[in-house]
Amino acid sequence: MFPNFHTHTEYCDGKGSPEDYIKEAVKLKLPALGFSGHAPVPFDSWWNMSENDFEKYRLEISFLKEKYKNKLEIYTAVEADFIRDLVKPSDFKDKNLDYIIGSVHYLYPENADKPYDFIISPEVFKEVLSKFYQNDIKKLIKDYYRQINLMIESGSVDIVGHLDQVQKFNKNNLFFDEKKDFYMPIVCETLDLISEKKLILEINTRGKLKKQLENFFPSTQIIIEAKKRDITFMLNADAHKPEELNSYFPEAKAYLSNLGINELAVFEKGKIYKKTVSKSI
Repeated sequence: MFPNFHTHTEYCDGKGSPEDYIKEAVKLKLPALGFSGHAPVPFDSWWNMSENDFEKYRLEISFLKEKYKNKLEIYTAVEADFIRDLVKPSDFKDKNLDYIIGSVHYLYPENADKPYDFIISPEVFKEVLSKFYQNDIKKLIKDYYRQINLMIESGSVDIVGHLDQVQKFNKNNLFFDEKKDFYMPIVCETLDLISEKKLILEINTRGKLKKQLENFFPSTQIIIEAKKRDITFMLNADAHKPEELNSYFPEAKAYLSNLGINELAVFEKGKIYKKTVSKSI
């Protein structure tokens, strides 16, 4: 079976304790499991860990690493946001973590008085688009990828999470068409930066699980462009429940194989290795 390194527990917006996930991983015979709770942010957020819970989270997983050391490898990480002037992944580089997933869930437009979790719901997405981008989806997309670029440049990111989550509510091209001239050049600038920094690009199956996407984050076209740049991929479930630990992994394996991707990154004994998909699932 294939390991999962993107996992959320009851410490943030997931369901179940870390040990619940570990027991499921052992049952599934996963070789490794990485916890990546949503890192703290300097404002109230129901789905980010508080600073106090973050400390408890690290201590509990450290204890469980020892308890289950003969069953599977366990990794402690965070999914850290980049929000201009407020928080960035490198804020957590000295927290004794095994890796950091860098993601953008918030937009903080120049004319806004606070950050907005613009992908929390279609209603908030529409509100942000209207209020701060004058219903110009191109402006919002440019700002979104600009934040990702700034996040990458800020350092300490190991894995770029669900790169094109701006497509979350874009089923049937509700807001934009990826094939339009403006979109892919913007994305390719980000892919060039990911390639330059030698970061891992996550293939995230949660969008398909939640029926938001036909396939996965990122889109087929983005994966093709990333492959051209020799970017390394990692398959993750973005699990929010123990039973989601390997959601759509067999389908993702076949999908990636059809795109000519037969190697994926995994952590093994604390280091990153590329393994052929057929041998690691």
